[in-house]
Amino acid sequence: MGTTALGILFALESGNPRWLFLGLPFTLLILVAAWFAPTAYHLAADGVRVERRAGARVIPYRAIRGVDREPRSIHGFTVAACRGVFGRFGRFWSAQLGLYRLYVTDDARVVWLATDRGLVGLSPDRPDEFVAALRRRVGGAA
Repeated sequence: MGTTALGILFALESGNPRWLFLGLPFTLLILVAAWFAPTAYHLAADGVRVERRAGARVIPYRAIRGVDREPRSIHGFTVAACRGVFGRFGRFWSAQLGLYRLYVTDDARVVWLATDRGLVGLSPDRPDEFVAALRRRVGGAA
C-alpha cells in the first residue's frame, strides 16, 4: 500500500499519471491474497469448511484420517501459497512433512488434519474444542 500512496504522491507532484501504476502490481497481489485468505472454519454437514472470500474449501469428513494439535513446523517451501499479512495458506513442502496445505491465520492455534491427500493445517479460534468436536464427527480419529 505504501507504493500505491507513493505513486499517487509522485503523480500529483509531477503531473505525470504514469506514477499511479507504481504500486498497482503490489496492490493487486494484496487484494488477491485477501481474496483467498481463510476467514473462518466450520464443521458443516459435508465436512470441515474453510471459509474464504473466494469461496469455501471443503475437506470431507470421509477423507480425514486423524486430527491432532501436535507441534509441527509450518515453515516450508512455498509451492503455490501465500505467507504474509493474512496468514499462511496454500500448498507448502518441507522435508519433515512432505507436501501439505495450510489455512492458518494464527500459528499458535494450529490444528492438523491427516487426510487422504496429506496434512492440512487450520487455526480455529478455540482449537481444543474444534478438535474434540471434529473427533466426534469422524468417529474418534486420533
